[in-house]
Amino acid sequence: MSEQLFKSFAIVGAGATAGIPIVKAFLAIGAPILVIARPTSKNTSALPADDPNLKVVHADYTSASEISAILREHKVDVLISTVSLVFGGVVGQNVLADAAKEAGVKLFVPSEFGILPQITQGGIAYPKTDFAVYAKSIGLPTLRVFNGLFIEFVPWLTALADTGKFHIVNKGETPGSFTAVADVAGYVAHILTTQPPSRLLDVDIHIEGQRATFSEIAALYKGSVPVVYCDALPMEGVANAPFRTIFQKHVGRGGGSCGWNPVTESDDPASASRDNSLWEGHRWLTVGEVLGL
Repeated sequence: MSEQLFKSFAIVGAGATAGIPIVKAFLAIGAPILVIARPTSKNTSALPADDPNLKVVHADYTSASEISAILREHKVDVLISTVSLVFGGVVGQNVLADAAKEAGVKLFVPSEFGILPQITQGGIAYPKTDFAVYAKSIGLPTLRVFNGLFIEFVPWLTALADTGKFHIVNKGETPGSFTAVADVAGYVAHILTTQPPSRLLDVDIHIEGQRATFSEIAALYKGSVPVVYCDALPMEGVANAPFRTIFQKHVGRGGGSCGWNPVTESDDPASASRDNSLWEGHRWLTVGEVLGL
């Protein structure tokens, strides 16, 4: 007897980076989804107003009882979180986990959608590791999706968007996983609506759109922008330059690959795209296509 697929989906954190694209991916395949937005959020204005598969409600993300009541009312099977790491949303995911557990949600998809987080306190994206431990401690099944670096973030990470120059910290010769936002969003919608729960409960997903180095990406510009090799990004006119520098250095050690093992600090390229096959027949976007090169 085949398993019954998940039927009811909700998302918290309808931001422009991942949240809105994931919602649109669900709607594109005719799957209903509930958006739980903050009372002050204006991001939902980017969503279609007349799609019968879309419902938007507003709630206080710091209130487990309020979120739980919404989840119970709509009999939600899967809760997806795309709250921001940078602005402290990931730290607040414990409240969402408590609400999901209390409401009987069957699967929680936390806000990963990036590189594998470091496992030591103070490391890059460590709050995501901390949350994974908390979810397990309360018995809440999770599905963690790792896609490496969003291709769309390359101009920001290299300060190209700020300075007009493509900055590479150190040599830029270490391969990383680069995946388009649209591919990540479509993948999430696809596997949640087509895979049996037994394939998704307490699973780490590794996907990769294209494997590349920063030097290879710089070459795609074919001399149209200056390429600068440096020890650190310039501070002037570049917001959060130290963080971007640290991030690039982490990629340089191998941490930008979805095959990276934070425990052994080693990379297994074969495992970086090990779960791409769950989206049968899909053609993944390349770095050049996404950046218009």
